[in-house]
Amino acid sequence: MTVTFATGWSSLSHPQRTTPTLSGDYDLYVMLGAAPNGGFEARRRMGFAHFDGPSANGAWFKRRSGAPLFSITKLTAAGDNISVSLDNGSEIRGALKGDNFEGRTYRDGKPIDRIWLVKRTEPIAWESNYALWPADNSRPTFQVTVDPAVPMTARDGTTLMNYVARPVDNGGAGPFGVVLERTPYLRIDKANGEFWASRGFIYVKQDQRGRGGSGGVLDINAMQEQDGYDAVEWAAKLPGSNGKVGVIGGSNPGLNAWYAAIAAPPHLATIAPTVATADPLRIVPYIDMVFSPTIVPWLCLTQVKDKMSDISNVKDSEAFAHLPVIAAAEAAGCGRPQYWNDWFDHQKDDAYWRALSIERHLDRVKVPVLGIAGWHDDARGTIRNYEIMSRLKNAPLYHVVMDASAHKGIDYVNGYFGPQARIDRRELQLRWMDHYLKGIDNGVDKEPALDIFVIGDNTWRKEREWPLARTVWTNFYLRQNGSLDTTAPGREPADEYRYDPGNPTPFLVNSRELELSLNEDYRTVDGERKDLVTYTTAPLAKDIEITGPMTAELWAVTSGKDTDWNVMIQHVYPDGRAERIQDGVMRARFRDGFDRPLLLTPGKAYKYDIDLWFTSRVIPAGHRLRVVVASAAFPKYDRNLNTGGDNERDTRYVVVRQRILHDRAHPSFVRLPIIPR
Repeated sequence: MTVTFATGWSSLSHPQRTTPTLSGDYDLYVMLGAAPNGGFEARRRMGFAHFDGPSANGAWFKRRSGAPLFSITKLTAAGDNISVSLDNGSEIRGALKGDNFEGRTYRDGKPIDRIWLVKRTEPIAWESNYALWPADNSRPTFQVTVDPAVPMTARDGTTLMNYVARPVDNGGAGPFGVVLERTPYLRIDKANGEFWASRGFIYVKQDQRGRGGSGGVLDINAMQEQDGYDAVEWAAKLPGSNGKVGVIGGSNPGLNAWYAAIAAPPHLATIAPTVATADPLRIVPYIDMVFSPTIVPWLCLTQVKDKMSDISNVKDSEAFAHLPVIAAAEAAGCGRPQYWNDWFDHQKDDAYWRALSIERHLDRVKVPVLGIAGWHDDARGTIRNYEIMSRLKNAPLYHVVMDASAHKGIDYVNGYFGPQARIDRRELQLRWMDHYLKGIDNGVDKEPALDIFVIGDNTWRKEREWPLARTVWTNFYLRQNGSLDTTAPGREPADEYRYDPGNPTPFLVNSRELELSLNEDYRTVDGERKDLVTYTTAPLAKDIEITGPMTAELWAVTSGKDTDWNVMIQHVYPDGRAERIQDGVMRARFRDGFDRPLLLTPGKAYKYDIDLWFTSRVIPAGHRLRVVVASAAFPKYDRNLNTGGDNERDTRYVVVRQRILHDRAHPSFVRLPIIPR
C-alpha cells in the first residue's frame, strides 16, 4: 500500500519545523475515498505509526491495540515528498509539512483512501484487550493442515465450496469439534484457520451460494436456512469430527448462524455469532419497514462472484440522491441482482418476508447461544433475538455480551471508553466452544445471562435479565420552547416545520464504511436545519444511567397522505457537542403494523409508537439530553415522497407541513429505562 500526503493541514497542525523530517510516533487517521464524495465523511483514528527517519528500517504501522496493521517494505523520500510501499502491494504517496503528513493510499496505481499522520507529543498508549472472561482457554498446541477447496453438495445439487483447516493429530487427541462459518465474504481465511485448528478444532469456512467457489445465485436471506442445515450435517461427518458443530460468524455470517439454528440440524451443538444482522425488515434491507439505500455499497462489494470489490470510491451519494430508489444500485455503478428486485416487490410484511424471518421462528432454536455485539453496532440482531427468546418457555441458554463497539469494531466509535472497552471477541467464542464442542467444564453455562459495558462508567457489569428488573421507566415529555421534561404538558401550542424530500434532513453516515449507528456530533445539523425540532433538558442535577430499550410516543399531524417521523436521542455535552445515542423511524402508513399499510387523512392527528433501539450509558451531571424530531434521516432511511404512492419506484414528491403535538390531550414523549444508582 502506498500513501501520498498532501500539503495543507487542519487545526491539528503543529508549528512547522525548519527542517521537516519523518521521525517519531504518529497517530494514524484514515478517511475512505480518494476525494470528498459530496456526503458526510469522518477521519477515523485507526492506529499508530513510527519512523526512525526517512527509512523503512524500524518503521511500522500498528493498530490501537498494538497488533500489526501494515508492514513497510520500502520508504522513499525526495524533499518533502514521501512514498511508502507496503507488504499488501499498496503504496502511500504523500507530502511532509512540518511534523505532519497528509496523503493517499494507492492500489494498482489508483487512489483509494486519504491518510493523515499526526505527530504525537506523548508516548503511545496502547489499548490492550480486557480479559472479560479470564480463564485458561485451549492454547495453540497443534500443527495445522489446510485444504482450501473441499466441495459440499447441497440438497438441491448446488456445490458449496469450503476452506477446511485441521489439527494434525499425532497423539490420539481427536476426534475434534467443528467450528463452521458460512460467508458471502469469501472462504479463504488463513488467520481463523490457524487460530481454531491449532487449538484443536476443525475449522470450516464455506462460500455461501453465489459467492467464491460456490454455485447458485447470491441472496442475503433466501436458502440460508436450508444451506445452514446441510452444511452442519455435512461438517459433522468430516473425517476426524466428533459430530459436534458450532457455528460462528460476524454480521451477515452471524445471520447465517441464526438461520442454521432455526433449521435445527441434529448435529448442531451451539452458535456464537457476533454483530448478527437482524430480521430483513429490521435492518437489511428495511429498517422497521423503511428501505435503507445504504445497502448499495454492500451490493457493490459483492457484485463480482470471486472477489471483494473495492468500494472506497463508490458514488454512493449520487446513488442515494437518485430517484427512483429502485435504480440506485445502477446509479452507483453496481449490478442489480434479483434479490434487489424481490425486495421492492414486497414493500410490506407478507409471506415472502415471513418465510425469511428469524424472529418468528426462534422457538425452533434448541442449542445454547453466545451473542456478541456493541452499543454502536447497527446489526441489532443480538438484543432483539435475546428479548424474544427470553420470553419463550424452555428456551435454551442465551448469553449476551454487549461492548461499546460499532459493527466493525471500537476504532470506528468516537471517543475513548477506558481500559476495559476493548475485548477479544474470538477468545470469548473459544471459551464457549471449549465447553460445548470439547466438553470442558469451564463455567460458561453458569454465568449470569448478560455481560454489558456501561458507557460513561466505562466498566463491565453482569446482569440476569433484559430489560433490567430494577428499571424505572421514565417519560421525558416534549414541551414548549424546545424543552424536555419529566413533567407532562398542559395547554401548549404545537411545533411546526416543513419537510421537503428534495432536501431531506441528513443522517451523518459514510455508507462506504458499512456503519450505520455511530455517535457522530449533530450540533451543526440541530442548529442549522429548519426541517426539525429539538427538545433539550436543563443541565442534569445528577448522573443518570440509561440502560435498556427505548421508545417514543409521538402525536403528529401532516398535510400529506403519508410521511415519516424520525426521532433521535442525543447526549449534549457542556461544550455543545450533540452526540447521537440512538434513533428510530415510523413510516406513517405502517402505524398499525408492517403488514397493514394505511394512508393518512391529511390534517388529522395520529399517535405513532416508535422503537428507539437500546443503549447502556451514564449521562453525567451538568450534561443534557436532547430529543430531535424530523421527517427524514437521509440516507439511513430512504425519503418518504409524501404522496402516498410507491416511495421506491416513483419520482414525484410533494413538500408537506408537519406539526408535532405536545399538550394534555396529545402528550408526546420518549420513554427511557432509568437505572437507580
